[in-house]
Amino acid sequence: MQSMFLNRLDIDSEAVLSPTGLCDLIQKEYQPEIISSCKLIEKYFSTHAYINELPSPVSEVVQLLFRKLDDELKHLFLKESGIVFPYIKKNYHNTKKSTGNKVDPKVFDSVQHTHQTIITLIQNIRKLLNNYVVKSSSGKEWKQCVSELFTLESHIFQWIHIEQSLLYPKVINLKIADLRKNNHKQALN
Repeated sequence: MQSMFLNRLDIDSEAVLSPTGLCDLIQKEYQPEIISSCKLIEKYFSTHAYINELPSPVSEVVQLLFRKLDDELKHLFLKESGIVFPYIKKNYHNTKKSTGNKVDPKVFDSVQHTHQTIITLIQNIRKLLNNYVVKSSSGKEWKQCVSELFTLESHIFQWIHIEQSLLYPKVINLKIADLRKNNHKQALN
């Protein structure tokens, strides 16, 4: 699975898998793709107050869920680019050691909570849209919108996988290793 993500950038795999490299991968590859998909979907929704292919209440709920999803993504990207990633880049410099500066663990917990909220929203949209299956009689624009929603879901799950399976465990494990090392030094003194 990791090789699939590494193929996205043409750089040394060890650098990509470092905390700094993973932050860069997310900011340069995943966030722009997700933002682009959201803009395309929002463009469709802004010109279609009601989706003819869906019952009226379902149309409204899908649009509300999407707007909530878009809002959660924007806020999390701001938090990551303004707080989390600068902290990681400052403290991990592609090495296996942190400089000892601390970030409140609640920040990482908050990111994981937001990931879960995003997953729940996208799953609810998928459910309301019958697993993104559209009728052959549906309009071209609606088919493109649903296709973009599927693309968005794919990018979101890849991005969350990178953060939860690669980035944050590395940062947390490095922090734990540094704490143990510091405790060991203090015990020797």
